[in-house]
Amino acid sequence: MATTTFIVDRSEALSVPSKLHEWIVTVDHKKLGILYIASSLFFFAVAGILAALMRIQLAYPNSTFLPPQVFNRLFTMHGTTMVFLVGIPFFAGLANYLVPVMIGARDMAFPRLNAFGFWLFLFGGFLLYFSYIAGEGLAGHGTAPDVGWRTRSTSSPRSSACAARE
Repeated sequence: MATTTFIVDRSEALSVPSKLHEWIVTVDHKKLGILYIASSLFFFAVAGILAALMRIQLAYPNSTFLPPQVFNRLFTMHGTTMVFLVGIPFFAGLANYLVPVMIGARDMAFPRLNAFGFWLFLFGGFLLYFSYIAGEGLAGHGTAPDVGWRTRSTSSPRSSACAARE
């Protein structure tokens, strides 16, 4: 009976914490591009949940699934998330990944600043949502604005002015 011996290079068999540490402290433009795109897709899913809640509210006339102020807050958070936490970071991630490859550079001009920018973006996105989740905690502060990008509530000045004209 023949036996086969395989020599395994132990340097390639990194543990999960060391691989995670490698991704956290990276200054490689390709990994940062992937991190930008992955976090952008995470916030895309969060914005999709907000959109689903708003669609449930709008599914039936005079629905009381969400109060008007909560609907307006969800609308504001959804719009802010889609613009500032999904759209811009997604294209920044594509640029991080592709531009150095297309121009033949080894890396970005300031790789540490590039990594710092990603971590500021991620921390800012989580801070935005954690402040929204915190609710009415500190003397009524901490919630998202309930003005929305357009209002649905009947107590807004625009809707009362429209009702006065009719």
